Amino acid sequence: MAENKIIKILREAQMLAMSRYGIKNILQPGIIKEMIMAEILGHELITEKGSADAMDKDGTYEYLASIRRVGLKSNLGCSFQMDRMTKANLERVTRNNAFYFGIFKSHLEIEEIWKVEIRIVLHEVKRQIENSKNKISHVNFLLKWLEARGKRVFISK
Repeated sequence: MAENKIIKILREAQMLAMSRYGIKNILQPGIIKEMIMAEILGHELITEKGSADAMDKDGTYEYLASIRRVGLKSNLGCSFQMDRMTKANLERVTRNNAFYFGIFKSHLEIEEIWKVEIRIVLHEVKRQIENSKNKISHVNFLLKWLEARGKRVFISK
């Protein structure tokens, strides 16, 4: 039986990801974008789900990624989301030294990376949780918010 070429390449990529980064599942949502961001930023990727996304000698970092929407009549730009946020799990924000927001051109091509201080992210997370009618909230960060409060630390050539 002939093996599908895509599956063969994915198996090879999985073996490489496991040996180089300890990634047990390259199909885990977000892990490839996190790997791209960590390499650019010089951070060590953290592959365990539920942990921060990366670290260096100064501490840990959270990464959020979005693909820039272009060619649309409405909803241009991009938005970033933290799922299942509550008042009880704010340590998902406070355990980090900073947040990095990656804007991607496509699923595998990064365009920009922005850095936002924890106190700024925490303020916005608390604001959205307090204004939500739900006990569990999906917190959104729009491109306009990011550009007003963040610092661009990388732009592709």
